[in-house]
Amino acid sequence: MARHRIEPLRHDDDGDELSNDDGSSFWRRLLVSGGALLGAAAAYNAYAKRGVDRIPNFIGGEEGGWSWRGRRISFTKRGEGPALLLIHGIHAAAWSFEWRHNVDYLARDHTVYTIDLLGFGRSDRPAIRYTSRTYIALISDFVAQVIGGPCILVANSLSAAYAIILGARDPHRFPELVLIQPTGLTRLNGAPGVGGDAGRMAIDTPVVGTAAFNALVSRRSLRHFLEEAYADNTLVTDELVAVSYDVSHQRGARHAPAAFIAGHLNIDVRRALRRLHQPALLFWGEEAQIAPVEEIRGFRTLKPDFDVHILSPAGDLPQDERPDDFNVILSTWLNRRLPSSAPTLDTLPGMPEGSPLTPPVL
Repeated sequence: MARHRIEPLRHDDDGDELSNDDGSSFWRRLLVSGGALLGAAAAYNAYAKRGVDRIPNFIGGEEGGWSWRGRRISFTKRGEGPALLLIHGIHAAAWSFEWRHNVDYLARDHTVYTIDLLGFGRSDRPAIRYTSRTYIALISDFVAQVIGGPCILVANSLSAAYAIILGARDPHRFPELVLIQPTGLTRLNGAPGVGGDAGRMAIDTPVVGTAAFNALVSRRSLRHFLEEAYADNTLVTDELVAVSYDVSHQRGARHAPAAFIAGHLNIDVRRALRRLHQPALLFWGEEAQIAPVEEIRGFRTLKPDFDVHILSPAGDLPQDERPDDFNVILSTWLNRRLPSSAPTLDTLPGMPEGSPLTPPVL
């Protein structure tokens, strides 16, 4: 999910503010605090790991493990029909869990794959140098080696930016794209900075780095992030916070988010968007705070034929916050050339007759 500010946390578990003046001062303090801090950090790490087990498969379907460059990549598969690959966004607690309300519906007419990207979810989390090229290559190889044919990419946030790059590069393999609040124009599109590198180095440092990351993904901090991401805060339940906590406290969980903090996962999609000629569907949440809906303007300027749907009320995870609407819109769009008895956009669940679903494009 995007502009997910996995920056030094504003508050720790006790509610104390953590400075973020230049993006690196907090991390520098952690690195130079000395042996006493090491002992405290080790104790905090042990405390933070209490009660955290390996996360289960909440998506269901057929589970798979694919070896990529010597690392295990976890995925699921269900349904029959044209292939869809659902790719989660990137943040400290990211994984395919975000598609739990979409997979069953989409699998009625498609073979639906979900993937946990390297460093996230149930996949391996090695201490390597993660970059945007890492994930672009991973997605491309997964489609070639596991799916083995043309595939429609359904991607969220920073992963949607990777989908844009892949679609522009190989339109025959990726004949249609579904993008949810993509980045790469005004956010998460710049080169890494010095402050970001300091944050990555701090988090990758044993003991102290783990403690810094554990503070970043404390239950209080995760709840704050989720309440910012969802327009309806009643959806941020204790259970959702617990799942986010567990997935962000797996062994090696800090390495990929450290690269995100440093800006190594950023990518500019401006040139790729101009070369993107296949049909593309663009979703946004009208009440999104992390990725404001006004960002649609830039994408429509570079690709005027985007099919745009703004869901409301919805924040930065519209596919999870308004799953019924999202599923029907997406299925209708995918099946538009096929005879189908699927619901149309005028008969979306919960929509009053004559109520417009999509506000005028900004």
